[in-house]
Amino acid sequence: MFPKWDDNYSVHNAKIDEQHKKLFELAGKVEFMFDRPVYKDDIKALLADFFNYMKDHFNDEEKYMKLIGYPGLEEHKKIHKEIIQSMIDLIKNIKSTNDLKEKLYTVSKKWLLEHILYEDMKVEQYRRSSLSSEDDSEVSFEEVKEEKDDETALYFYTCECVGQIHDVPFGIHQKIQLKGAKFKCKKCKMAIQFYKKHSESFE
Repeated sequence: MFPKWDDNYSVHNAKIDEQHKKLFELAGKVEFMFDRPVYKDDIKALLADFFNYMKDHFNDEEKYMKLIGYPGLEEHKKIHKEIIQSMIDLIKNIKSTNDLKEKLYTVSKKWLLEHILYEDMKVEQYRRSSLSSEDDSEVSFEEVKEEKDDETALYFYTCECVGQIHDVPFGIHQKIQLKGAKFKCKKCKMAIQFYKKHSESFE
């Protein structure tokens, strides 16, 4: 059984979370097809959807990691390349409909479980670990309830560190802007300052 999307898998970035939800949905379709008779063309169509969506997601995710200065970016990019290559190999070496179903199931399980649930959570841990509240206590993104705003808006803040961008959830952005709360960069110990709201891609 593939896991279903759960808020525990959230990286507290609306755009990436939406993309992850879509990938969970596609993996659910793979699982649904696995033990049912289906046409080869249906599996190929699902494979194409999965492949194209994954490429777009990886591209966005890499831009985002670069933007926030994630130190594991190069290693993460290698993993993305390996996943894309395994999808290409899968497409090239199809022997039968059952073979295709099995391979697609294996790749989506490996990708979903190992990548989203492990590798992508490292990015979330890095992002969270770069901030502290004014009294130096840990910042919990889960405690801050997200209110409906632009679904994929990002709130970027800067500090004294050269090139450092802090992506904060909407709830923390609201605390800073409306309640005057202070959050600090753990590295330079200076209060973060609002830089810009970003609604489009991670350019």
